[in-house]
Amino acid sequence: MSESPNGTTPSSLPTASLRNIAIALGLGGTGGAIFFALSLPLPWMLGAMAATSVAAISGTSLAMSKHLRNFMIAVIGVLLGSAFTPDLAGQIIQWAVSLSILAGFLVLLAILVPMFLRRAGYDRATAFFAALPAGLTEMTAVGSDNGGNPQTIALTHTVRVFIVAFAIPFLMVTFAGYDRPDTVNAITRDMSFFDISLLSVCCVAGLWFGLKMKFPAGALAGPLILSALVHVSGLTASSPPEVLIASAQVVLGASVGSRFSGLTLATTGKTLGLAVVVTIGMITLSGIGAIVLGPIVGINPMALLLALAPGGVTEMSLMALALDQDIAFVTTHHIVRIALIVMIGPVVFAALEKWRSKNPRITSESQE
Repeated sequence: MSESPNGTTPSSLPTASLRNIAIALGLGGTGGAIFFALSLPLPWMLGAMAATSVAAISGTSLAMSKHLRNFMIAVIGVLLGSAFTPDLAGQIIQWAVSLSILAGFLVLLAILVPMFLRRAGYDRATAFFAALPAGLTEMTAVGSDNGGNPQTIALTHTVRVFIVAFAIPFLMVTFAGYDRPDTVNAITRDMSFFDISLLSVCCVAGLWFGLKMKFPAGALAGPLILSALVHVSGLTASSPPEVLIASAQVVLGASVGSRFSGLTLATTGKTLGLAVVVTIGMITLSGIGAIVLGPIVGINPMALLLALAPGGVTEMSLMALALDQDIAFVTTHHIVRIALIVMIGPVVFAALEKWRSKNPRITSESQE
């Protein structure tokens, strides 16, 4: 998710863009502070996202450093890893049912959403990879390699992450009665020098390992795995301090908002509109699935909604923290979701294209 809609990665931005990064961080921090003062859910991330998005769409040039964003995602990974406890092994076995529901949900999306986007005029590759709710960078790269439009795919995923990040917490707070915690990080404890050193190693080494091994959501997954291991083993019970978590959320929010820089309704209006419709449809389907299936399989519907909702893994995990849901449950499901899509999605698309090439008459008739 580090690529912007116009296909320019933050790491390739010119030095002059440091000014744009500084503006994005300043706007993000201001927006976060306003949302925090108003006691809104996920204030630092959503406030930063709102402020930078409005500024970007209004014509302000914004940017975000890929390296800064990855580091802050690693910090969040360490935080989320602290939610894994020694009794988690028994719970993971119980998650087999919900992971099966997730797999079925992904299959449903992979059928319905591309059909809708094809009828709206997208080519097959663009429709397929814009429909799969995984990382922006991965889907844009794979979709482009398969002949899709990278700008359309990237913008669709940016809008998806933005809407889900805003809609889910506000819906849960407004209609389900959830309250925003009094602190940014409700599980922070006093930290010794050993705790600080250990978590720092988890952050830096985990970030390097996750990116080096090319894990799905590697900047998050690597630090999360190391943090989970040290917490499950009982070496520490601490997590990153509140000020660092708030700063990480500002960077994440500003990163999403900055992706709207350079967009105009005249050139992207149709893509934006279709992305909004698709995202609302995804949220609706995940909500229906959580409400209907949650009680049947014995899972809290709110936790299942957060696990199924097609948002970014980091953003959804932070929602679980802010709304006092099972962080390990939600995070694990989103990492599995991204892993399944990244590994299986391109294979499925290639198989479909091969089948279409052998059955041109059937495919042409189905498109009429």
